[in-house]
Amino acid sequence: MAGSYNHIVLVGRLVADPELRQTQDGTQVCSFRIAVDRPKRRDATEKQTDFFGVSVWRQRAEIAAKYMQKGKSVLVSGRLQIREYTDRDNNKRTAVEVTADDFQFMDSRSDGDGGAARPRAEAPKSAAGTELPTYEYSDADEEVPF
Repeated sequence: MAGSYNHIVLVGRLVADPELRQTQDGTQVCSFRIAVDRPKRRDATEKQTDFFGVSVWRQRAEIAAKYMQKGKSVLVSGRLQIREYTDRDNNKRTAVEVTADDFQFMDSRSDGDGGAARPRAEAPKSAAGTELPTYEYSDADEEVPF
């Protein structure tokens, strides 16, 4: 029997600015939520969106808190974690969260704001020769060519 494997990759937009905090032992953790659109079915009238809570730990937590901001697109790679807890009203609840091992900014640098890899508090800086090629998403990319 093969070993178990828990890996998830999501691309979505941040619903709000990330929140950076520390555990009791001083470990940095950054939490944020992303909205991930489901592929639209041909017969659907509205698109559907799933929301995922994401946690990033240690050094990556600091980077996420510094550079991520509401509305920016991000790719998150990690594992799903399911935890059960009891809420204030003594009801049993289940939370599904992503513990991210890595993330990558997805917005292009030509969005007019210098890209997502800029700290939120700083003005954009331009450097000669640092422009990346842009990718324009099209619904036609979702179609299978056969």
